[in-house]
Amino acid sequence: MSTAETRRQDRNGAAVIRALGQSPTAEYRARQLHVGERPVGVSTPYLQPGLDDSGSISPDELIARGVFDAIGLRLRFSNPEIHARHEPDDLVARIVFDMAEQLRCESLVPASLPGVKHNTQVAFETWGRSERLSSTAIGLLLFTVMHVVRSRLVAPINDELIEDQIESTRFTLATEIGGDVRAMSHTTTDQEAFAAHARSLALTIAAMVNESTETASEASTAAAALFVPPEWGDVDPDDGDVLIGGVTTPNEHVDPETLESAGGYRVFTRAHDVEHSGQQLYPTEKLRELRGVLDDQIAAQSVSPFTLARRLQRLFIGLERDGWRSGEHEGVLDGSRLGQVIANPMNHAVFRQERFRPVAPAAVSFLIDNSGSMKRQRHQTVTVLVDTLARALDLAGATSEILGFTTNAWNGGEPLREWRRAGQPTTPGRLAEASHIVYKDADTSWKRSRLSVAAMMKTQHFREGIDGEAIVWAYKRLLARPEPKKFLIIFGDGAPMEAATLNANGEGYLETHLRRVTQHIERERTVQLGAVTIDQSVDMIFTNSVHMDLSGTLTLGEYGLLERLFSHR
Repeated sequence: MSTAETRRQDRNGAAVIRALGQSPTAEYRARQLHVGERPVGVSTPYLQPGLDDSGSISPDELIARGVFDAIGLRLRFSNPEIHARHEPDDLVARIVFDMAEQLRCESLVPASLPGVKHNTQVAFETWGRSERLSSTAIGLLLFTVMHVVRSRLVAPINDELIEDQIESTRFTLATEIGGDVRAMSHTTTDQEAFAAHARSLALTIAAMVNESTETASEASTAAAALFVPPEWGDVDPDDGDVLIGGVTTPNEHVDPETLESAGGYRVFTRAHDVEHSGQQLYPTEKLRELRGVLDDQIAAQSVSPFTLARRLQRLFIGLERDGWRSGEHEGVLDGSRLGQVIANPMNHAVFRQERFRPVAPAAVSFLIDNSGSMKRQRHQTVTVLVDTLARALDLAGATSEILGFTTNAWNGGEPLREWRRAGQPTTPGRLAEASHIVYKDADTSWKRSRLSVAAMMKTQHFREGIDGEAIVWAYKRLLARPEPKKFLIIFGDGAPMEAATLNANGEGYLETHLRRVTQHIERERTVQLGAVTIDQSVDMIFTNSVHMDLSGTLTLGEYGLLERLFSHR
């Protein structure tokens, strides 16, 4: 499945989850559920969207829809506080307990929604046909428990092959768990009562597993056999974690010093990372040529930077008192001019008004995604827009930066090769050569940065995007500025993408870090954060975002995006 198709499926899935789960803040992106901007680890085994028989993502829309429906039912019918009170500590017991709660929720599908019942049935049956599930004795035990409980709560088993697989284990379990399963079937509408029986069943199964387990790693092996995310078992509910929809997610506090490693993010090596100016990217003659093209495009927009400067001054520039202006026709009566009133009663210019002068308390940083996908999104139009805004900010008396981010190579480059030579250790972190570009720094005027900014007109250096690290980089540059007001605006076209890193760490790795970074910045409020999306919606990542249409000529409406982002301050 292509990245575009995956994103489309995620957007559709998020809509289903919000509607069925009656949870307007739920989002789903990069196979990760979020509620109220918080990541939620979906731990029930078969709720891994679209798994086919080989364990790969399936393009089958019906299977994916069944998974999304199941997640929506969990959000709708499960009280996380009740679930947290009864949840066992043992990893295997937690898997069984969470699975039972998911099946309880699926048993409550209203009769008016037969399609939802059908979709969840298809998703579960497809997951159940995977050969990986019964590859170990513990895996077969948990697999059997799941089918026994589901057959009692939701629907009978309708697959002879599965019946044959679990027959012997089910017979062995009958006397051990039969009472709890029967009690669970009579308490599906009472989560508190159901949870007590589900916990009893879960602890019974965990005890059976522990009796037959010789090494501590076998429980994790059993979890892996069920497609449970490996990090789920590492969450400690006593460390300030949050339970949403019956599953656990860390409530992490991130300090600025550790922002780069938020959410467990790491970098395999920084030895090949670079930071350079726009002027270092191309020869001077080429930059002059690009600047000429940029100036022509700016002239074609017919937007006055002086008009913009006045608007931006009201938005970003503060005023301070600078004495009094005398000889005015209205205002405060000027006592020193009373003699003029006596001498000439017709002279009304005897008032004074406070005089203010503009100061420049704002630093505004533009961070531009220079990934390959931006080539298709009218990158030249973004350059025209940002260059004009930077000039207007200079005229208004504010400070501005224009920054870019990409990678030095496609698909990892030298870090990937070093990782392979090191034996490909698991979860290596970022496997790419990060490239950060300063097109205009805050201490250099727009006029002196004209050639450097023009480098954005050429896309030879556009490759892949590591958004989270780039935002940390731009954020720290702003924190070092003396201006009391700081603004960071990100221009991008969706989620971060770097093939080598995602292949080695999982599809949601970069986006998880990006979310943690944006959540920290938005919470701290030292820097006002805004995002301008060119293609995909970024509402689920950035609280403050606007969409920009690049299909036509830029007008004052597009140049008003800063006001749309920050006028509510």
